[in-house]
Amino acid sequence: MWKRWDRWKADQLVVFSSQLANLLTSGIPLIPSLNILIEQEVISYPFGKRIIHHLEEGQSFSNALMQEQIPSLFVSFIRAAEEHGDYPFGLKQCQSYYQSRAKFSREIKKATTYPAIVLLLVMGAFLFLMVFVLPRFHELYQTMGIQMPVMTEWMLHSFELIRICMGVVFTFLLIAYLWIRTSKKQQWFLILLHLPFVNRFFRFRITHYVAIQLGALLQAGVPLLTALELIESLSPWSQLSKQIRAIKDQVTQGYSLCESIENICHSYFLPTFSKMVALGESSGRLDESLLNFANGVEMIFKERMEQFTRSLEPILILIIGVFISITVISLFMPMLQVVKGL
Repeated sequence: MWKRWDRWKADQLVVFSSQLANLLTSGIPLIPSLNILIEQEVISYPFGKRIIHHLEEGQSFSNALMQEQIPSLFVSFIRAAEEHGDYPFGLKQCQSYYQSRAKFSREIKKATTYPAIVLLLVMGAFLFLMVFVLPRFHELYQTMGIQMPVMTEWMLHSFELIRICMGVVFTFLLIAYLWIRTSKKQQWFLILLHLPFVNRFFRFRITHYVAIQLGALLQAGVPLLTALELIESLSPWSQLSKQIRAIKDQVTQGYSLCESIENICHSYFLPTFSKMVALGESSGRLDESLLNFANGVEMIFKERMEQFTRSLEPILILIIGVFISITVISLFMPMLQVVKGL
């Protein structure tokens, strides 16, 4: 069904980890459990047989998964479970993490889908008027020798200028996209981090990302330094990876995690993050504190996104109404003047 694990979605990872955990909890050994998942098409036949082959050669489950290009975070959960001799626990950790990740992604998509559709409709209507409607009206009025009002002249000239600039704007957007996708990601990261209004949402994203990954790894039994190394290697932002590496170095020197965050990159996270880390360290329950904090950040972020999209919807509708009204009035005003003169 799937040839490569790195193409799996979070929901599919949840199904795999939960199904395998249930089979192992029922007392079925690992290899027969994998064969059952192959028959149920939870995992593909080639992938499952390769994992079974590695296991039959005497390799550990985590090493077998690593050779099949499984994400490092998933492998770390399994490796920690092997140290405790409890695969179901590690798989349930995987299920919990990817379930939270999938839920977070769904909620963000749900909150942004309607405004995105409205925005696309606005752009579509704008392009239709600019490419098809306005040139026809312009030719019609020129052929009829109609003297156009100032508002109509301004509208036609504005659209003509926009048509000329569209190529420049498209080229700029293409260059910006390629710039983001290449080695300039670090500069883009810093721009988002300091861009007004956007930086607040970006800090929510970074804080949630670090809190849920670090909390899940610690709860799975992964040591703090190893967990920081994994987050450093898995981070999608190179600048954040550098900061995590610096935090790890300070922890190695004897600083607490809270002190390291305050010294290195407190501006990257929400102000309450370091305080929650300090409380977790003092109580000896850093993993629980981080996971609870991540859940709270997720709820707040979801609420903020819903508030933003709710306020954006009427604004977009108002823009559509004003735009269409001005366009219609401008285009038909000369025609009305001709009718009145008859």
